[in-house]
Parts: sequence; structure tokens; C-alpha cells
Amino acid sequence: MTQFDSVIGFERHPNGVAVLSMLKKKTLNALDVNLLVELLATLKEVESDDDVRVVILTGVGRGFCSGADLTGGLLQENADRLENWIREFANPVVEFIQSMSKVVIAAVNGVAAGAGVSLALACDIVFSAESARYFFSFAKIGMAMDMGASWMLNRRIGPMRTAALTMSADFLDAEKAQQWGLTYEMVIDADLMPRTLGFASQIACQPAPALKALKSQIKFSDTATLSESLEYEALIQGVLVRTEQAQQLIQEFSDR
Repeated sequence: MTQFDSVIGFERHPNGVAVLSMLKKKTLNALDVNLLVELLATLKEVESDDDVRVVILTGVGRGFCSGADLTGGLLQENADRLENWIREFANPVVEFIQSMSKVVIAAVNGVAAGAGVSLALACDIVFSAESARYFFSFAKIGMAMDMGASWMLNRRIGPMRTAALTMSADFLDAEKAQQWGLTYEMVIDADLMPRTLGFASQIACQPAPALKALKSQIKFSDTATLSESLEYEALIQGVLVRTEQAQQLIQEFSDR
């Protein structure tokens, strides 16, 4: 996963944790085709790696991700170019993160703006540095939400707060983002990666089939009825209880 002009860093940690870092420091890790393509390719490699159970996504420098890279005239060309960029390069990253069997944690180390917020929210869990700021700046350039922000924000903070933030092009600081449920935990900047790595290791210690099933249940229930969720839970439990690992852990628990 190393190449001369790589824009995604890969670092393997003990206990089944991998860290992916966006390396476009000069542009606050703005999203361009190269970054999106390499990020998706790296995520696919990690998904097929049985030694990895949890992935941490972060950025280098002062920003997590400043959104779409506008320096190449992305929004100044014909509509087809933007639509293709979203459909072919941006959306597949969000969809893959959501569908992965691995747990994906965002460690937001600074500015997250526009599609950068969307990228963080696509992850299962979000840790936030105290200095992080979440900018909902789509309207400032005459645009609307993308990369799943309309779907994810509604579910995290509700339609009224989503409307207020996006229509005013306002921002949230790290404290309010946590209070509103946009993020899981806020930590001082120096502790962001140690804390996130520690939490990721805690998750990675759990059985992989259980982690995969839990992520699947959470995604399924988001659009399912109570009856459908109850049935899906029964199905999943029936599958898990037949695994050798679950039987061993159940026996160890019973023997205490």
C-alpha cells in the first residue's frame, strides 16, 4: 500500500487496528479523484484482510477534510462532470464504508467542511479533537448537500437542526457536535489518536462475527420496522450461536 505519490497513508497497529490517513496536508485533505480512488482501494484491501477488525480514518495537518477539491474547476464546468464525480468517485466511498464488515472510526483532527463532514459521518463512530470544527458550508457556494449528508444528518441530529445548520451555512464546534449526537466523544487534541486507538483496540478484542453482526443490525434497523428488526435479530442470533467461537465464549461465561 505504499507508492511514490500516495495520498493515503496505511499504518498497522497491534490488536487488529489499522489507521488510514489522508495525506493532502496543503489542501486540508480536500477530496479529489486521486484521493477518493486510493481511499476506496485501500478500504477494499483492508476489508479483505482478516487481521484487521477496526479501521481508523483521519487526516494529517490542521484538517480532517475540507470537502471537495475545487481547485480543478469541478464546479465551474458542465453539470455532467460534477454528477459523474459524485456518482463514480465520491458516493462509492460512502457506500463501501457503510457496507464494510469492519468497524470504521473517524478521528476528526481539525476542520471538517462540506463533504468532509459527510465522510466523517459515513463512519460508524466519530471521535473529535477539541479543536475540530464542522462546517456546513454547501449553501455558501450555491450548492446543496452531497456524499450522503442529507441522509446522515437527518438521522443524527434531526431535520430541524439539519435545516438550520445547512441553510445558514453555520458550523458546530466539537463540544456542540458531541452534545447534539453528531460525534461520540470529544478529547483534547493531544489525546485524539491515543484515545481513538485505545477504543479501537477495545472493539477489536471482540469476536469478528459479533462485530460484523452488530454493524449489520444497526444498518438494517435504520430503515426497518420493529417487527422486521425483531425477526432479523432472531436470525442473526441463530447464526452466531452455531459458531464455535460463540459456543466457547458462552461456556467460559457459564463456568465462572
